[in-house]
Amino acid sequence: MTGDLPHLEQVFPHLAAAGYRPKSPRSSLYNCIAYAAGDETRKWGGFREIGYHWPDGAMEGHGLDALISAFEHLGYSVCDDESLEQGFEKIALYLDKDGFWTHAAKPCEDGQWTSKLGDLEDIIHSTPQAVAGPDLHETKASSR
Repeated sequence: MTGDLPHLEQVFPHLAAAGYRPKSPRSSLYNCIAYAAGDETRKWGGFREIGYHWPDGAMEGHGLDALISAFEHLGYSVCDDESLEQGFEKIALYLDKDGFWTHAAKPCEDGQWTSKLGDLEDIIHSTPQAVAGPDLHETKASSR
């Protein structure tokens, strides 16, 4: 599985070796958090502000607790790892070195993973670690 999108491979150094392919063209309508939540109609941010959605009642902020709170409002709960389990829908949450959330990915039905990369393409990649890099240091898993 090769995507041959050098602009992505520069930002995500593990992507080419792990394998990926484009899923949809570039779009600035939504971001990775919205995409992982199943919302391709708007961007999600850590605060309720103009141009961004955040679930009502969810903790606001850019730390892991706020991101977990947002997904808990969608019915997710924290789990130990990103390995797929029948009957559970999981997402992988990514943090930067300072502990701020930076990305989320979700699994495909075939066991691969999919991500929305900023205002760039949605891609399918082999593992959650394929989109880890200099700004994505740690992953946490959540399931529902």
